[in-house]
Amino acid sequence: MPDAPEFIPGRSPLGELPSGAASLVEAGKGLLIAGGFDALRIAKITATAGQNRAMVNYYFGSKAAMVAVVVDSLIHEALEELAVKLDRLPEGDTRIGALVDSTVDLMQTPEFLATLDVIPPALRDEDLRVRLATLYTWYRDMVSTCLDPAAAGIEEGRVRLLATLFVALFDGLAIQWALDSESVDLDALAPLIKEMVASVLGGGEAATR
Repeated sequence: MPDAPEFIPGRSPLGELPSGAASLVEAGKGLLIAGGFDALRIAKITATAGQNRAMVNYYFGSKAAMVAVVVDSLIHEALEELAVKLDRLPEGDTRIGALVDSTVDLMQTPEFLATLDVIPPALRDEDLRVRLATLYTWYRDMVSTCLDPAAAGIEEGRVRLLATLFVALFDGLAIQWALDSESVDLDALAPLIKEMVASVLGGGEAATR
């Protein structure tokens, strides 16, 4: 039986899987996005991938291990998309505004919203909890690195705390928007978020553009 891929934040698990295992993971991701965590049933996953149920144990050792890789892969995709956007952000006063706008765009994607469906079961499953917590650490690190150039004179610990609040704010905002998109005006909220972040960093009004 092949070993399940090692969990490394920033590196997609799909790159280390045989094609048959990768097809099961891709099928699982599609089901998770379309039907939530409860849709991750072996029969559905293997049927969608056109594979025998026995291949789940062959490639991953258990359903739980396969689900963990499905979750890893989906969240990696969402965070990798954000990482690419953050790498391209401008320097200077427009950086905070670009960070907020990029995150607002990301939180409306089906992939990002599907990751929120994983949180409740992760609180009850230790392996999923650890994997998800590590991915959140990666997420916070990316935001902290992005904020740093705009935080001249601000101690590193304070920037990291702001990154933690930033991630929490957008997770909560994504939940509210998913539940009632008509009442949650993202276009109106984005400038307020930029102003709040800039105020903490001491960036002034210019950073909110």
